[in-house]
Amino acid sequence: MRNKRTPFLAAGVAVALALAGAALAATVGHRSLTATTIKVTEREYHISLSDNSAKAGSVTFVVHNAGKISHRLDLAGAGLAKTVALTTIKPGTTRKVTVKLSGGKLSLWCPLPGHAALGMKTSLKVAGASSTPPATGSGAYGTTDTSTGGSAWG
Repeated sequence: MRNKRTPFLAAGVAVALALAGAALAATVGHRSLTATTIKVTEREYHISLSDNSAKAGSVTFVVHNAGKISHRLDLAGAGLAKTVALTTIKPGTTRKVTVKLSGGKLSLWCPLPGHAALGMKTSLKVAGASSTPPATGSGAYGTTDTSTGGSAWG
């Protein structure tokens, strides 16, 4: 003879497993949406990064001009299809851009005439590979696509 509670018990276990799976998927999904943040400080004539390396994936660059004159920032390499260019950053202001990077070296420099030659250039090591196609940045933060080919230092 079969126990009348067995179907209810099986249904309860199935619901509990489904809820646990949904909670795990939400947690894993949330982690993948979180971007790494790198703080970039520009001043005459130097660029410093809060970290020298990052993992492949979504990376947000928060760029602050701590100098006395205007600067810009361009990014190239590490899987970017084209150069990502931020608009002019006036003294004391900050711009932000998020890009998807894959493994390799990312070059960062100020494209204003003579600035990179005076030392406003650096690079970031990007570890691993990303399965997501690379992006060129978010126009929401004043970026434009100015790929002109040639040297990564402009």
